Amino acid sequence: MGINITKHFFLVVLLAFISNGFAQKNFAPNTKIYIKGHSALIGNNILSTHSEKPVDDAAVNDFNELKFIDVDDDPNTFSSSQANLNSLEADAEIEYAALYWSAIYKYDKGWKKLFKFKRKGQLYKKYVYEGSENRFMDVNTVLFKTPNGKYNTLNGQIIFDDFNNEAAYPDTKPYVCYADVTSLLKNNTQVNGTYTVANIKATEGYVAGGAAGGWLLYVVYKTDTATPKYFTTYNGFLDVFKKPVNIHFNDFKAPEDGNIETSLLIGVLEGDQKFKSDKCSFLNYQTNTFIPLFNKLRPKLNFFNSTISIDDALFTDRNPNSKNTFGFDALKIKLPNENNSVISHNVSEATIQFNSKADQFYLFFVAFETEISPIYEALKKDENSILMVNGSDNDVIDEGLEKIKNLKSISIPTIEKGYYLVTNIFSKKGNAKNWTTFLKGKGYTPKAFVNPENGWTYVYLKTDPDPNVIYQKQKDLLKLDDFKDIWVLRINI
Repeated sequence: MGINITKHFFLVVLLAFISNGFAQKNFAPNTKIYIKGHSALIGNNILSTHSEKPVDDAAVNDFNELKFIDVDDDPNTFSSSQANLNSLEADAEIEYAALYWSAIYKYDKGWKKLFKFKRKGQLYKKYVYEGSENRFMDVNTVLFKTPNGKYNTLNGQIIFDDFNNEAAYPDTKPYVCYADVTSLLKNNTQVNGTYTVANIKATEGYVAGGAAGGWLLYVVYKTDTATPKYFTTYNGFLDVFKKPVNIHFNDFKAPEDGNIETSLLIGVLEGDQKFKSDKCSFLNYQTNTFIPLFNKLRPKLNFFNSTISIDDALFTDRNPNSKNTFGFDALKIKLPNENNSVISHNVSEATIQFNSKADQFYLFFVAFETEISPIYEALKKDENSILMVNGSDNDVIDEGLEKIKNLKSISIPTIEKGYYLVTNIFSKKGNAKNWTTFLKGKGYTPKAFVNPENGWTYVYLKTDPDPNVIYQKQKDLLKLDDFKDIWVLRINI
């Protein structure tokens, strides 16, 4: 990537790179999926101290002269790294696949010089970083190769690029890009195998705070052997430093019984192996306290530490498979949920928190997945019902009446015709009885019926042949904490 170099000088005190303030850019939900399935995450860094060999050096990122990794033996690429996907079952059907790439990219090539000076008899050291103020703007264009395939040119979406953003991150100029690659994986005859990403642009050499860059591939797939799950992804750009950042998940309902498995998948730029204090925590709603997440690879106070991991093991099925990924983190981790102490039965929301006191990092991808009630999954797919969630969403509420009027009617001969406002649905009659008792204790007069088609018990508060009456009652109940999820069914009309 040859560009004429012009010098630009700026001083930073040794080990003292700190961006000003807290910034965020469009960090919001991107995808919601309800299926019987699993997810997989693979990825790799694209900058290292060696272009091909694995590196285990744990030195501070700032002190390393980084160069592009390039392992594909293709003269037409200037950077490339690989990772293997081998976890998909034979009957797996791709539902969604997304590729993310992110890097520090202030200029193409950077270097530093050490200056020593005395002040009042005290010896001080400062580094001068030099480089080009110009760099390529098409950071969203990369090459992507699926197993046994050829390179595809991807023109992804630029989620964030600080290069033209006035002085938000003047020393680093990070960017984040995303591409939906679902069709590429669906149309490929082989899904398991080696994936290669090439020509990701980043700063080589030195830059204040350290160069960094990498990519991750997130895949959601169906399989008959899986339990019903909820998958949601958030993306954008969050600068986490000295101020907690909370991300809230809803629009799901945990199973009414059994053990509940929940996982987080995360992509982060700038996590340093040596610097500590960064952490990721999960809110325990029962105690209203945040529980720090950790395992043997990711300590409580150095959670983002330049590694790529799946649960408590390094993800090494990649080329190169460096232990130190130099400021790039990608991970999947199960939440500690023994005895359903964190994600409990019928819970419908969750919150994670990110924070750091010293090791500033940039969060660009978060996925949350949890087992959900089979009933909830079925209702999400059922065109004969409307599930109203997130009562604060005015757009959803405004459209509610029209949707209720247009519902297809279902037949249940044992009950009268009308629109039914359903508060909960249960596969076990004992749980339905407990919920009914709870509602009566709150002063309501719930009723119930059994749908002969599935054998589930539906607990409802009101029925009326007039959809306007049900709509108004629904809006009132959505304001209350006990009724965050309300189903409307049109029966025998």
